[in-house]
Amino acid sequence: MSTSLLQELHLEVRRLYIAGSDLAADDFRLKRLLPQFQQLGERAAVFKRLGEGVAALLKQESAGEAAPAVKLLELTLLLESVLYTQGTTSPAGIPDELPRSSFTLETKVSYRKLAAVRQALTTTGGGRYETVVEAFNEGMFQDLRLLPLAIGALGDPYAEIAEFAMKQILPSYGPAIADYLMREFDPSGGKSDVRKLQVIGETGGPELLPEIFKAAENGSDEVRAAAIGCLAGHGEYTPSLLEWTKDKKKPIREAAYAALAAGGSAEGRERLFEAFAGKKDRVLAAEAVAKWPSAPLAERLSVRFMEELQEASQQDKTDKKKNENVWTSIEPYLTALEEARNPLLDELYSFVIQNYETFITLGWLPLLDQAAYYEERTASEQGLDLLRELEQRNSRYLPHYFRAAQQLLSAKELYKLFGGTMMSRLRSKISKEAAKRDLQLLETLERQIINAESVVYEVPWDSSRDRQQFWREMLSADKIAAAWDPRWLDWFIEQDALDLVCAFARPDSADARNYLLGKLQEQSGKRKGHDFIPHIFMGLERAGMAEPERQELLMSILEKDRQYNPYMIPYHLFDLMLRFPSSYISRIEAVAPNFRYECKTQLEYLLNHLQRQK
Repeated sequence: MSTSLLQELHLEVRRLYIAGSDLAADDFRLKRLLPQFQQLGERAAVFKRLGEGVAALLKQESAGEAAPAVKLLELTLLLESVLYTQGTTSPAGIPDELPRSSFTLETKVSYRKLAAVRQALTTTGGGRYETVVEAFNEGMFQDLRLLPLAIGALGDPYAEIAEFAMKQILPSYGPAIADYLMREFDPSGGKSDVRKLQVIGETGGPELLPEIFKAAENGSDEVRAAAIGCLAGHGEYTPSLLEWTKDKKKPIREAAYAALAAGGSAEGRERLFEAFAGKKDRVLAAEAVAKWPSAPLAERLSVRFMEELQEASQQDKTDKKKNENVWTSIEPYLTALEEARNPLLDELYSFVIQNYETFITLGWLPLLDQAAYYEERTASEQGLDLLRELEQRNSRYLPHYFRAAQQLLSAKELYKLFGGTMMSRLRSKISKEAAKRDLQLLETLERQIINAESVVYEVPWDSSRDRQQFWREMLSADKIAAAWDPRWLDWFIEQDALDLVCAFARPDSADARNYLLGKLQEQSGKRKGHDFIPHIFMGLERAGMAEPERQELLMSILEKDRQYNPYMIPYHLFDLMLRFPSSYISRIEAVAPNFRYECKTQLEYLLNHLQRQK
């Protein structure tokens, strides 16, 4: 029996249940169905009875007849009975075993704790990333109820959450997550499926490689590239990787080169070397070699690099367009061999420095930069001589020369070479080039000494922040005394290098103390530029100024109208303030209203602290 007509009547009956049985009389939809039931009723009694029920509903209510609601109920009972007999209760197809996963997850975490993570992964807005990271660190994602949300996070609109789920959360579930994700993986999908594939490749076993290979062949471009990366190091797929380096699509070729470099096979190295013969994929191959370096391949590339450099050094320097084209083919070698070291490169970079004028005329400054970087790491007398030659031609390379000398010379020899004699100091005062050299030297020293160490401080004034905070500070006085010649301090004072004077200050140097106090006096009354104050106080401490004297000096600065009004008092200064004598309470109460932001909170905490100490 066909049920389409019965289903259509069922829809109309449901409509009347919602609209009201009183509207059934003369309903045009029922009138349209009635002739079909009457026609079928001539052959089947059940359709005849249904047709009679429809006809009864269509009639206007008259005295002595059942109410429309009763007629609708009777028709519905008959219709539902007929439909029930025509339905099926067994599923189509052959029964199969339900998929299973070998997760060992439990559900011990209270829902109150899970609620915040659930909200973070099902909504948008700020602060969600921190919530997710904290929950992961506490092991909350080992609760089974968060597994679906962790997988859903791969498609989170906030990329940092999606990346964290891919790199941290899902791999923590072990190999079981790979099988589970493979059942949900869509080879034609987008970024979310790419991330699934990355997790599958990291956590899955070799039994999943055939499915990954299918995705590499037939998936979307994004999925194909990711799948190709997952095949790296599996020898049976090397022929396919070699073939994909000839694909028409650049992302596929790029992924294939990267997979060959990561796999480290002889065939892969040969294909990468071949890519340098042409210029189409030289950049792609260079990036792959840089990420997964190979010493044998680097040696072969060094030979070709030298040949092309020697040829370039002989070309016409006035043909700008040709020079640009040659540089385009040379530059990938710098990428591929950036971290490589071998005797061939020793010779090559020596050739580059010795032919400085040629390559600077060509405008190939990155080549000279890499030569300087290479010789700096060589830490040899020959390399130091080359860098001295290069620095004399261009003071840009003084930092490389200085750092190379640090590795080979004693502290006294280093100062003599760079701090110089009285004659070299006089020369720097009248020579612009010498002054420029001194400035670059100071910048090089500052990068090594200022903000060089991580120090832990307590943060008692803010309960919402971690109790301990890491803060970058200048190199400790003990390390400076052990590694640097003490004469640097006088040179820094001459150069007016405030930060370095603060770092190198010593108790036996009255000049350093007077210099720092003079700098404070220079800024007296100014309302800007107070970032130097924390360093000066650290310098005064190193210069041997007693703590009570430093405390009084700091208090007097706070009392001067806006001379020092930071957003937050640095940890080192606040640590000194926590040891203020209780006699300062009234003075702090007087100045506290002048400060805002976190500085105000710090002063409020300081007052409570001193009152408790009193």
